[in-house]
Amino acid sequence: MSSTPKSIGRYQIIDRLAVGGMAELFKATLTGDHGFEKLVAIKKILPHLAGDRSFVEMFIDEARITAQLDHRHIVQVFELGTDADTPYIAMQFVDGLDVLALLRECARAQIRLPADLAALIARDVLDALDYAHHAVDVGGRPLGIIHRDISPGNVLLSWRGDVKLTDFGIARAAERRHKTEAGTLKGKYGYMSPEQVSGGEIDNRSDLFSVGILLAEMVMARRLFTSTNDLDILLMVRDARLDRLHKYASEFPVELRVLTVRALQRRPEDRWQSAAQFRDAIDEWLRRTTRVGQRDLAQLIGAVINAPTADLEPDMQLSSGAIRAPSQEEEALSGPMTRMSIARAEAEAAAARAEYIAGEAPDPEQHSASGSLVVGEDDLVSEQVEVPSGPREVGDIKEHPVLRTVYRLAKGKGTGMLALEGRAGVLKEAYLLDGQPQFVNSNVESERLGSFLIAQGALTQPQLQRALAVMHHFGGRLADTLVGLDILDPLEAYRLLAKQVAAKLMEAFSWQKGRYTWTPRHPNPWKTRSLHLDAFRVIGAGAAQLSEAMIEDWLAANTKSFIVREPIADGELSQFGLGDALLRVYSLLDGRTRLGELAGKVRSPEARLNLLRLTYLLVQTDSARLS
Repeated sequence: MSSTPKSIGRYQIIDRLAVGGMAELFKATLTGDHGFEKLVAIKKILPHLAGDRSFVEMFIDEARITAQLDHRHIVQVFELGTDADTPYIAMQFVDGLDVLALLRECARAQIRLPADLAALIARDVLDALDYAHHAVDVGGRPLGIIHRDISPGNVLLSWRGDVKLTDFGIARAAERRHKTEAGTLKGKYGYMSPEQVSGGEIDNRSDLFSVGILLAEMVMARRLFTSTNDLDILLMVRDARLDRLHKYASEFPVELRVLTVRALQRRPEDRWQSAAQFRDAIDEWLRRTTRVGQRDLAQLIGAVINAPTADLEPDMQLSSGAIRAPSQEEEALSGPMTRMSIARAEAEAAAARAEYIAGEAPDPEQHSASGSLVVGEDDLVSEQVEVPSGPREVGDIKEHPVLRTVYRLAKGKGTGMLALEGRAGVLKEAYLLDGQPQFVNSNVESERLGSFLIAQGALTQPQLQRALAVMHHFGGRLADTLVGLDILDPLEAYRLLAKQVAAKLMEAFSWQKGRYTWTPRHPNPWKTRSLHLDAFRVIGAGAAQLSEAMIEDWLAANTKSFIVREPIADGELSQFGLGDALLRVYSLLDGRTRLGELAGKVRSPEARLNLLRLTYLLVQTDSARLS
């Protein structure tokens, strides 16, 4: 760590408070004439990011917007400046601690943060978000602010019991970087929303999901989404898995838990629809159950900070007002088991990184005593499962195209195994749960994860070979290995994994020969992470990539057929994720135009191919028919 500077801009540095993945924080003073002195906090971008022009520009743009916010529950920004070509922000200094530090102090002293005070903190955060989400500039234009980084470390508590939300600007700048530095978002994955993890559209309701996590963790004194593996945390968030919330439900007042669970719904439309709505619901609960305020929070903070460290047996059950030490199966926000498990994971990763850098490692193919392969390149392990004895559906792909079959199973919410047998011994197996593909296995070498990542430019061949050699440190999973070696950012790894699995299924949409077998109720034979792919969006993306040869053959076979649109429900076409293009093609199908004539209306070969691809999609999903 570099030495603490004496000054930054016109501010005199008193102390370095913290160093994060993107910036370091200092306590400083601003002095002026007549004995004027003001205590401030200085956030300065780390040197290795100061050279990233696009990051700096985004950071400054977002911080400039944040400087326009003026609310009692938001840390005020005083100045944006530059020191030695490195941007910094001068902001309000909050004399106290953040929520994460408070929870750790509670764990140390074995004092539980009362549910009503946790609700009070969440209520004030939501009040800040309500203001920020609706903030306008001097001209009355919406600023469009979304925090994107609600976490215990970004909620500050003063010794007087003030609640202040900070770090609006830096979160969006980090998210918009093309590539984040290794560790930049470390520890933040468990506070994202499902749509953030999946790279979907973000709106105000994403912040509400994160407030739900914050509130749950304050009441439970445990992490809601926790694992030593970042990819597993991302997938827990992606699926909005509330197992731990339900496990420790007895620690939650029932009505407050119901409010929290609503904020933690996977689909944004199922959550609270505004910060004000969520805030008002908590306000109503607080009015009916208790009358805590800022003074009560200040007293609790003082009591916890001044309390002696509890010296308890690990399994000792405390009185109802305290928390108990975590067991081996439980990870609290702080505690010996959490630190031990993280330390073990970090030690394994460090050993693997050393081997990777040295380039000297054992054979990547780890075999059992019987000689069978234990770990493979892909993120899956196959196991024997009991196959249902009931009837199977077998069909010819020429008569029942793969795209149509997948759509039918998705619409019918089928659960089971779809096996696709193509030419030259190609075999693909897709396991579907309620119509959604969970995993796709393929025997095509070029579709393996490593080959896919190389084709995507995310990995080089030497990196792959050396990663395979140390993969045993990471449970035999290539994606975990690449994340652990800091070759891939966890978010990038997750999105590439989802893209790879979808690509294996989409490639089969262009098959013209072969057969399929659908085995309903077939259990999943792969111990693999569910990527929660959206079958309809996979169908849409696959249709947009159908091979030219396949489309030309389809056109030749149906060129004289009239193309007629069928009645559809509102929004039915939007589920394929193709925007207005599909709707425009649908509107062209008047029933008086032959398929060949429709194709002839477009001069550009590329536009013609895309028109036919979308028409094929409409026909195979029963939104249109050939007659």
